[in-house]
Amino acid sequence: MNAGRQASIRKALLGWYRRSARTLPWRSTTDPYAIWVSEIMLQQTQVATVLPYYERFLERFPTITALAAASEEEVLSAWSGLGYYRRARALLAGAKKMIREFKATVPVAVADLMSIPGVGRYTAGAVASIAYHQPEPVLDGNIRRVLARLTGGRIRGDRTGADEAACWELAGGLVEGPDPGDLNQSLMELGATVCTAAEPDCRSCPVMRWCEGYASGNPGEFPVPAKRAAGVKVLAAVAVIGRGDKVLLEKPGDRSPLRGLWDLPALEHRNGADGSAELAAHLLDRHGLEVRSLTPGEEVSHGIMNRRIRLTVYHGTLARGRVAGRKELCWVEPDRLDVTPVSGATLKVLRAVLP
Repeated sequence: MNAGRQASIRKALLGWYRRSARTLPWRSTTDPYAIWVSEIMLQQTQVATVLPYYERFLERFPTITALAAASEEEVLSAWSGLGYYRRARALLAGAKKMIREFKATVPVAVADLMSIPGVGRYTAGAVASIAYHQPEPVLDGNIRRVLARLTGGRIRGDRTGADEAACWELAGGLVEGPDPGDLNQSLMELGATVCTAAEPDCRSCPVMRWCEGYASGNPGEFPVPAKRAAGVKVLAAVAVIGRGDKVLLEKPGDRSPLRGLWDLPALEHRNGADGSAELAAHLLDRHGLEVRSLTPGEEVSHGIMNRRIRLTVYHGTLARGRVAGRKELCWVEPDRLDVTPVSGATLKVLRAVLP
């Protein structure tokens, strides 16, 4: 794509973005810390989901110093329900690294940004361009789709070697100019709201006149969709053990991806297996707890990556065993869930079964 065409596209994108972009809290700040937090939260997560978490997180940890001083449990509590908890741990580790190595500031250079846990090339480019006005490109699924359609499929957006390099080269050419942060955000916004995967709204697109996909008469053909891995169906049993208005939670082991969180006792099982017996054995073997009358109730669906989990809920009460004073067990009241670091599946189950 020649420089003149790139300049025309850049001008059209910036004008459209300033007229039409959604009002989002991270777009009204110049604080590199807040921008970094937003970009980590937005990894693999939709804007609507992030909004309430972003503002609560910054209220609780308003600075790098405040975040670095927090415990992992405090950070996971603020993140509870947002999912992909490695991001929360990466934020905490990143804040501590910024304290040690960057004088409690978000680094400016892309290479330094990429040394921060959880920050790859996309996030580094986003922070550098938005917070520090550097002409650094970004590429995500939305932007790859926009570029594939602009070029009529010459760029396929399929993340393979030569094609990936061509994507970055074109994105880099577009961002070379004034306001690189706004330019990158305009591409993100275009892909999220207009140049969508299904039924793109070409008549509302600011770059329609330069779009070879639109000129072809069928922009939805670009990019060619990648073959998705088949989803894995998982059956699981989960125990809701009550005591008055409280429920029993356990902490997964240190090797679990949910380490540091509280979770309802749960385990995967085979189709046709007796979930109540398996849960009772788990609670007895791991915690020395005996439960009575584990009866099946609600079924709850939950997704993690390509896993589609069907949870059967078993309700029961504790017959014998001690919970008080044990680090791996606790009783929690429903109105304390918003300040308790619990997994997304546990939140979903409790919202489904509690009054």
